[in-house]
Amino acid sequence: MNSRAVSTTLGFVLTLTITTILISGIMVAAGGFVSSEHERVTETELEVVGQRLAANLEAADRVVASSGDETVTDVETRLELPNRVAGTTYRIEVESNELVLQSVDPEVTVRIDVETATDLKPGSVDAGDVTVSYDAATDELEVTNG
Repeated sequence: MNSRAVSTTLGFVLTLTITTILISGIMVAAGGFVSSEHERVTETELEVVGQRLAANLEAADRVVASSGDETVTDVETRLELPNRVAGTTYRIEVESNELVLQSVDPEVTVRIDVETATDLKPGSVDAGDVTVSYDAATDELEVTNG
């Protein structure tokens, strides 16, 4: 009679163990999926921020280019950008013909092409509001925080 009780207990323990292993596997798989989705959302939001800044740079460039022979000395636009995207901070690097946006966690890098007749001054700015200004002395568009 005692062997029947052991058989029932052993069956229960095995069922509980197998269920625990299956649930753990599902949790690990779901965690990887969530991480992947977080990276995708971060990349999408960085693309939107980069495209907004590129559009602002191109608009300032059109103002400078449309001046013709007249000397433009003061072109400045402000753009309100979010301090965080998908819950993480980011940085914007301005290069000669593109913007490079990099988030911290997860580490995602997005490159946005910028086509301007006026040169872009290389530099970097933190997340948040930025100012695009034209420097007539160097004939460059500059992006600064503010």
